[in-house]
Amino acid sequence: MSEPNALLPALRASTADLALALDDSQWSDADVAAPSLCEGWTRGHVLTHLARNADGIAGTLAGALRGEIVARYPDGWEARNAAIDAGAGRSFAELRADVVESAERLDRVLGAIADADAWDRPTDQDRPAVEWLMGRWREIEIHRVDLAGDYSPDRWPPLLVTLLLPQVAETLADRVPSAVTVEVSAEGSLSGELVGSTWSAGSGPATVVSGPDWALLAWLVGRPEVVQHLLGSLPELAPLR
Repeated sequence: MSEPNALLPALRASTADLALALDDSQWSDADVAAPSLCEGWTRGHVLTHLARNADGIAGTLAGALRGEIVARYPDGWEARNAAIDAGAGRSFAELRADVVESAERLDRVLGAIADADAWDRPTDQDRPAVEWLMGRWREIEIHRVDLAGDYSPDRWPPLLVTLLLPQVAETLADRVPSAVTVEVSAEGSLSGELVGSTWSAGSGPATVVSGPDWALLAWLVGRPEVVQHLLGSLPELAPLR
């Protein structure tokens, strides 16, 4: 099973599940103005970010189909941040529609990439088109947790955890001030493939962080507050880049 054949259906499933969850939540306008788990952002900021992220990736991939390199945020990061701030205060109905409609636009471009078998075409940041599948999938799943609703990381798709945990664990050396060892325990893990895996960084006596794969991933992507009850005292991590 090639990477696009695995990731595109998974992304589509997560996107559809998010849309259904938003319908079921029936948040009020006050609810979307409430804080999210992203510091300084409301739920409205997170939802707007998801929509603009979809449009940014769609623009990049549409450029790849034309044989052009198109920046994900053509006007730069300040404009990207301003757009998120500007959209965050909208009503729940507007925010929900923006998330769904932008995801549909992106899916049409992804379908065109798949039809053209153009996954290896170069895009922004010297990334082949296929890499945006994982990039978008992680945005959907991680930011769904950030919405601080009833969705928690123990519900992440096992394939996402299997693919993403080793990637982010390899960043430890650049993010910890002292020695750390990360161990995947069997109990509670979503992926049997990762049980027993370890990653270490730093020298000298190490702090050992052991737990299920999804909880370790949540910590490593900067969401310690949702897993601290399970993993205990956690070393400080520099932000994931």
